[in-house]
Amino acid sequence: MKSLALKINSLISPLRKFSDCLLSPLFDLGVRLFMANIFFHSGWLKFENYLNDDWESTLFLFEEIHPLPILPPSCAAVLGTSAELLLPILLAFGLFGRVGAVGLLIMTAAIQFAVPAEYGVQNPDHYFWMFLLGMIFLKGPGKLSLDHLITKWMQK
Repeated sequence: MKSLALKINSLISPLRKFSDCLLSPLFDLGVRLFMANIFFHSGWLKFENYLNDDWESTLFLFEEIHPLPILPPSCAAVLGTSAELLLPILLAFGLFGRVGAVGLLIMTAAIQFAVPAEYGVQNPDHYFWMFLLGMIFLKGPGKLSLDHLITKWMQK
């Protein structure tokens, strides 16, 4: 039985190495880019409102659609828009990747859990996003990231 397990392990070993060396880093990058795109796009739409002299529509979101119980709407609008533009960039490049992931995780959780249900902004996708962002936070941005390159450079 033990020899069969060793034989199976030796057959699977090249696949495991291929996965660890190439597939896993590509998957990590794909998850980071997927999440960064969602939040950056949202932040960009709010920034375009500002550029088009329509900041009032962004303020309306934070006043009426998803008000945050702690922050005044004008402050929440600026902080939320700034975070939706900056954190996805960090996440995409994997620079302070855990910081970007936890920031976006907190934003997603705030929208999902802190905003009253009657506002209708809860979304089943948020749970998936929180899972992916939590994964990045827990295991880091992966080998195809600036964090990884900086760590390797600092260890030399």
